[in-house]
Amino acid sequence: MTRSRKVLVLGIDGLPYGLLSDYIEKGYLPGFKKILDSGFKLHQMDASIPDVSSTSWTSFMTGVGPGEHGIYGFMDLRPGTYKMIFPNSRDVKAPALWEIIGQTSGGKGSTLNDKYVGGIKSPLRSVVLNIPQTYPALPLNGVLTAGFVCPDLKSGTYPESAYNYLKSIGYLSDVDAQKAVSARDAFFDELFLALDKRAEAFEHFMDNSEWDLFVSVITETDRLHHFFFDAARDENNPVNKTFISFYKKMDEVIGRLYARFMEITDGQGLFITMSDHGFTVLEKEVYVNNWLKEEGLLKINTAREYYEGIEAGTKAFAMDPARFYINVEGRYPAGSVSVSDKNAVVADLKGRLLSLKYEGRPVIKAVYENAEIYKGPAAVAGPDLVCVSNDGFDLKGPLKKEGVFGKGHFSGMHTRHDAHCILPASIDTGERLHIEALAGFMLDKLVGNRSN
Repeated sequence: MTRSRKVLVLGIDGLPYGLLSDYIEKGYLPGFKKILDSGFKLHQMDASIPDVSSTSWTSFMTGVGPGEHGIYGFMDLRPGTYKMIFPNSRDVKAPALWEIIGQTSGGKGSTLNDKYVGGIKSPLRSVVLNIPQTYPALPLNGVLTAGFVCPDLKSGTYPESAYNYLKSIGYLSDVDAQKAVSARDAFFDELFLALDKRAEAFEHFMDNSEWDLFVSVITETDRLHHFFFDAARDENNPVNKTFISFYKKMDEVIGRLYARFMEITDGQGLFITMSDHGFTVLEKEVYVNNWLKEEGLLKINTAREYYEGIEAGTKAFAMDPARFYINVEGRYPAGSVSVSDKNAVVADLKGRLLSLKYEGRPVIKAVYENAEIYKGPAAVAGPDLVCVSNDGFDLKGPLKKEGVFGKGHFSGMHTRHDAHCILPASIDTGERLHIEALAGFMLDKLVGNRSN
C-alpha cells in the first residue's frame, strides 16, 4: 500500500470535547494545538446508546450499531435465563475494521462490510493496541493486544512475538483502579507508568511492524476521570495539578505519534483522534433497580445471587448502564408480563422514567424503545428501553443498594453527547458526527471508493 493510504487512530478513552477545548485554549496542550493548526478540526461527537465503553468501542471498530454487533454492555444475560455472562470478542457479531481489510472476518457480515468488501483486492495489515472489548485476541492479519477487560496479557495478545515484547517491557493492560480509593499516590504513579508503557509500545509497533491501519487507545484518561473529574477545572482541588500534569504528558505522547505518522506518510495519511464517550461531574448515582422496586415493578429475593433472585410478579428489571428489560413470559423463567401486555408495560415504564426527579430536576433526558435505535439481527437481544440521563445523574443497576439516590467513590460519569473527534477539516462529517461514522472515513482512505 502507498504511504498516502495509511490510517492512524489515537483513541483516548473518555476524553470529552468540552474539556479538551478548554485545555487547548488554556495552553496546556501544545501538541493538540499544533495538530489543529495543521488543517484539522475538533468535533463534538455522539457516542453509542448506551454510552458504556464496551458498546461504544465496538460501534467504533465495527462501524455499525449494537443491533448488528450485539454488544450492549460489559455484562448480559444468557438467553432464556437470569444467569449473567460477560460478552467478549467472540460475541461480537459484526466484523471489525481490521477483519474487513485483512480478510479475516470468518464469514461475519454487516452493512458496513457489504459496502467495502468488494473493493479490497488484497489483505491489508493492522496494528490494534488496547481497544476494549477485544479480549481474547483473535488471529488477524497483523498485531493486536486487547484493552479492558484483559485478564491475561498472553491470551489478549496476537501473535506470540508481540506478547513476548510487551512482557519484556513490563506493559500494563490496565491500572489497579482500587488504588484511587485506598492509595491515591500509588494510583497516580501507576497511571503515569501505564501511559509511559503504552507510549513505548505504540512507538515500537509503529516503527517495527508492517501496517496499513494503526489503532491505539489510551485508557488511563477514563480511570482518572471516574475518580477525579471534579478536579479537572477546580484549581483549589488538591488533585488539580496532577490531573493537568497527566494531560500534559499525554499531549506529548500524542504530539510525538502525530509527528512520526506525518513523517512516515509524507503528510498524506489519515490521522484521527477520538474518544468513546465524554465525561461530566457526577452529582448523584441513581440506583434504578431500587427505583423499580419502589414503583412495584421489580420483586427480588436478595438471598439469591444477582438477577437469579428475580421473582414472579416482576414486570421489569435493569442492567448497567440504563438498560431496562420487560420480564416477558417465555423470554425469562419467572416471566410475568404476557406478550400482549408488553407494549402497555413499556409505555407505562417510559412515562414513569421521564417523571423521575431529584430535588425537582428531571433525572432522565430521553428514553428510547428498542426499535427506535437498534437495527439488525442482534436487536432482538437488546434492551426493551434504554435511557440517556441528564448530566450529573449516573444510572446504575446494582440489586443490593439502599435507596434510589446515592454517591460512591466516583466523581465523574460518562456522557453520550460530548465525545470528541479530530479529523482533517476537509472531511465532510454532516451536521452531527456519530462514532459509527468513523469506520467509513477510514475505509474510504484504506480501500478507496465504496463498492456500492
